[in-house]
Amino acid sequence: MVNMCYNKRRVTAIQRKYFAVYGNFVLSAFSRRPPAERIVSLPRLGPSLHAMPTAAGFTRGRDPRYDWHGLKRGRDPFALFQYTLAGCGRLEFEGQPYDVPPGSAMILYFPHDNRYWLPKGGAWDFFYLCLNGSEIIKAWRTAIHESGPVLAFRKSSPILRTAAGMCRQILDTGFRSPWHASAQAYDLAMKLLEEFGPKQTRGKSPHDRPEPIKKAIEFCRAHLASPIGVDDLAAAAGYSRYHFTRLFQAGEGIGPGVFICRQRLLRAVELMKLSGDSVKGVAQKCGFKSSGYFCKAFRKAYGVSPGEFRTGGMY
Repeated sequence: MVNMCYNKRRVTAIQRKYFAVYGNFVLSAFSRRPPAERIVSLPRLGPSLHAMPTAAGFTRGRDPRYDWHGLKRGRDPFALFQYTLAGCGRLEFEGQPYDVPPGSAMILYFPHDNRYWLPKGGAWDFFYLCLNGSEIIKAWRTAIHESGPVLAFRKSSPILRTAAGMCRQILDTGFRSPWHASAQAYDLAMKLLEEFGPKQTRGKSPHDRPEPIKKAIEFCRAHLASPIGVDDLAAAAGYSRYHFTRLFQAGEGIGPGVFICRQRLLRAVELMKLSGDSVKGVAQKCGFKSSGYFCKAFRKAYGVSPGEFRTGGMY
């Protein structure tokens, strides 16, 4: 991260502009302090912990050289939480562009195909946390899969309070023990999943869905082993593909093609838990064209291969 000069006049203006919007629990921690960074250094006591903060910082980005590539940050896995206080950053995640404006945070894991940078002539004031551990990576991957890599926060968000508090503690006093540090990191991960992870109530409930959409979803779940596609769901609903896709997207919040893939992956998870089928057998029963494509889709969704999921105790 890049440390920039402390500009009291600009910070005062930023504080006035954003204080009412985002509340004083974030701004009071950062608006009156100079930029800083600190690495978490704690003794290793006993077993490896699966959630741990490793660094924190507060940056006022003005340097046009601020540009990070997710595949050029080493091989050790870690996660990033970076919240924008003022200005705006840019992110490219798996080829898709995003803005990271005030009130939002990007959540990323590494190594991964992402890049984030400060646009030419722009400004980007933010605080950040770096964390590692298997539970952290799992939580970040899951939240990204469900909600994307850029998340917007309300001013009372428990996630934002926890992240800002952890950043302040690391910069000001540090942690008294690895156990305390790990507990804070795990708490942040669970709050992230609670708000942005999978939800059974996401989208409309079965009772609220229009009957044609219900029929399409029932058809999908009954024919996952077959090579069905959006046209088949549209036919089950009795609509044209265009009209069906528009209605499905509006009602469920995702496209029907994405829905089919997610249903296949959910079925695959159940089979990986409860059956002794091989990975190839699971792929066939869930309608994937090949075991290779299945493994790629499974890893993208859950962060591990199907074999690692089954042997690694992830359920």
